[in-house]
Amino acid sequence: MKAGRAVLHGLAVDVARHPEVVRFARALLHAAPAGGRLGRIAALLTFAGALVDSRTGHGERNGLDVLLDLLGRDHGPAVVLGALLMAAGERARVECTREMAFVQVELEAADLFALPPFARLHVRRGRYFLPLDARRGRTPLGFLPRPVREALSRRRALATLAGGSAA
Repeated sequence: MKAGRAVLHGLAVDVARHPEVVRFARALLHAAPAGGRLGRIAALLTFAGALVDSRTGHGERNGLDVLLDLLGRDHGPAVVLGALLMAAGERARVECTREMAFVQVELEAADLFALPPFARLHVRRGRYFLPLDARRGRTPLGFLPRPVREALSRRRALATLAGGSAA
């Protein structure tokens, strides 16, 4: 399924509003040993990536499996992760490049000191966003593949030249 950023983000918002998803996200965070806000974000990222990695196509299927099948491996994980983050109360949004969809979660200045040194923040209008890629398990916080980073840099440069702000 080919879908743009607005469609993918809207779908994540709709899923996040579902009461069962809210309960599930809260239960997942309650069971996670991670402490602090970044630990909670990392726990949801780890779960979403593990969910994608564990899919075999056999056995019992649920709504997340159907969603991942419909949206595909490059878009589905971002919608699932975005929904879980929003259901847990985070300010997150699904973003897209030609290469893939990913999630950006907004951070507070106090969160910046706890980030790993390799995390690459996106800064827009004085706000900090951490990119998250849930297409596979064990993806580090704040890391996107090089083609996606380059596409985002080009997008920001074009927006700056046009006098606007990049998405």
